[in-house]
Amino acid sequence: MNNKILQFSLGDYFFKYICTMEGYVYLGEMFDFMGRTIGLTDKKIGRSEDCIQRENDLSRTKSPIGYRIVSVFKVDDMIKVEKMLHSILDGRRTYGEWFRDDDDTLTSEFVNFMVSYGGEIFDISTEKDKRKVEVDDRLLKVVSSYNSNVDLVRTYLGIDYDVTLRVDGILIFNGEEFDTPNKLYNNGIVKYVKGVRGNSGTNNLSQFKIKSTGERLID
Repeated sequence: MNNKILQFSLGDYFFKYICTMEGYVYLGEMFDFMGRTIGLTDKKIGRSEDCIQRENDLSRTKSPIGYRIVSVFKVDDMIKVEKMLHSILDGRRTYGEWFRDDDDTLTSEFVNFMVSYGGEIFDISTEKDKRKVEVDDRLLKVVSSYNSNVDLVRTYLGIDYDVTLRVDGILIFNGEEFDTPNKLYNNGIVKYVKGVRGNSGTNNLSQFKIKSTGERLID
């Protein structure tokens, strides 16, 4: 359900009213894709109509640091509930929507509040499995030899475009995720250049070069 803004006038007066919006309120944290300790205890409390997509958006970086949702509830008015939580936890606030959790109690406090409010717990792990893509084993093999994200180059119409191969085998271009080289080409680079998706391309790894060395990938 999209947030609706009602606007109307009555004589010389103008009114604007934001309707309530059903959605998700979540608690999340930063983490290292390689399993290392990052030394940050702060957690983020936010809202979204699609918490899985929101998690993906917040994880789109060219570094091994990602973002994951720890707990999420569906509520009748996500704007109101988020504001309530931010107000209650203001003493813990470190920056924006981030809150200190040095004593590792924020998750339980978040869950207790959401249950008391009447929120519906959302099993994000199960839902993510339903959307899961089949990662290309060839891409996983390439990135495993580096043990970190790999910066690639894909040339199109004589121009080099930067592509990141993430540690989980997903290709990133212009902030978007692609699970195959062909999708990256047609739905990513071609669409970026021409404004419309392409309908050809290839799934060969040889279309990419390692940015730092110029070495072409081998299928």
